[in-house]
Amino acid sequence: MEIADGNVLYWTCLDNQRATTRGVFSSGSHLVTLHFQPHPFFSCVTDAVNGARSRFSAFYPKANYGLQGSQPSDVRAHNRAANGACDEYKQLKVLSMGRQKAVIKARREAKRVLRRDSRSHKQREEESVTSLVQMGGVEAIGMARDSRDTSPILARNEAQLHYLKAIESKQLIFATGEAGCGKTWISAAKAAEALIHKDVDRIIVTRPVLQADEDLGFLPGDIAEKFAPYFRPVYDVLVRRLGASFMQYCLRPEIGKVEIAPFAYMRGRTFENAVVILDEAQNVTAAQMKMFLTRLGENVTVIVNGDITQCDLPRGVCSGLSDALERFEEDEMVGIVRFGKEDCVRSALCQRTLHAYS
Repeated sequence: MEIADGNVLYWTCLDNQRATTRGVFSSGSHLVTLHFQPHPFFSCVTDAVNGARSRFSAFYPKANYGLQGSQPSDVRAHNRAANGACDEYKQLKVLSMGRQKAVIKARREAKRVLRRDSRSHKQREEESVTSLVQMGGVEAIGMARDSRDTSPILARNEAQLHYLKAIESKQLIFATGEAGCGKTWISAAKAAEALIHKDVDRIIVTRPVLQADEDLGFLPGDIAEKFAPYFRPVYDVLVRRLGASFMQYCLRPEIGKVEIAPFAYMRGRTFENAVVILDEAQNVTAAQMKMFLTRLGENVTVIVNGDITQCDLPRGVCSGLSDALERFEEDEMVGIVRFGKEDCVRSALCQRTLHAYS
C-alpha cells in the first residue's frame, strides 16, 4: 500500500510476515512499516522517537490497496479495480506514529490521492490531453478520436447537396432560408472536417449579439461566459465533430485553433488559412457586412448563414444579408444557396410550423 509519493519517504510492506520493498524515497530518514494481521487491523510506524501520532480510518477494496484522505484525520481508499467496480470492502484502523513532519506529509499525500481518484473519467481524459500537449512534440489532432463523430457529412435533400458543393468549391458562400434546414450544422461540420484534415489552421465563429425581441440585461461572468449562450448551436456541433477534449484544447487562447468571438471584434482583423462562419447574418447591417467581407485573406473560406424572415434589426434598418445577396447574385466566385420550407429537416412539426406561418 502506497502512503507517500516518491519524494516523501521510503517504506516496507509486510503481509503475513512477508516483506516487500515498495520504493526508496529521497528523504531516507523515516521507515514506515505496514503490518497486516489476520483480522482487519494494521499499523503504520516510523523509526522516529518523537511521540507525535495521528489516527486514521481507512477503507480499501479487496482487489486494490491505496490510502486516500478527505480530512487530516480521515483516510479513505476506494481505488477501483480494472473493471471499475469493487464489491468487497474491509475497514481498517491505522495508527501512525512518527515525527510531526512525516505525519503531515503522509496526510497531504493521502488527500492528493483522493483528489486524483475522485475525478471523473472525462476530467482525467481532458487533463491528460493538456499534459501531453504541454510536453511538446505531440500531435494533438486525433487524441479524442474515441469520442468524435466521424460519420460522413451527407446531404438530405437537393438544397443541402448544393450547399455542400458550394462550400467545397467556393471561398465565399451565402446560405439563406428557413429555420431547421441544416445551415449551421453543415457549415460547422465542414469547418471541423477541414481543421482535422489540416486544410486550414483555425476555425473562427462569429455572430451579431442581438436578442430576439427581449432584453435580458447584463449577463454575469467574463467575456466568454457572457457570449456563450449565443454561440451554443455552433459550439455543440464542433464538440460533436472534434471531440470534447480536442475542442477544449483548440479553445485555449495560446492555441487559438478555434475562436468564438462577437461580431464587434471583427474590425481590423485579417482572416487567413481559416474557415470563418458568420451565423445569424440577417442581424448585421449593410455597413457591418462590408466590414466583415473585407477581412478576407488567402486560403480562407467564409460561410455566411442567415434567415431573412427572422431579422431582429430595428424597423427601417436594411439587413446586410439581403443587401449582400443582391450585390453578389451574378458573381460566379460566390456561392449562394437558398433553402425553402420544403428543405426543413429538423422535424415534421417544424416543417408544419413553417407552412403555418408562411
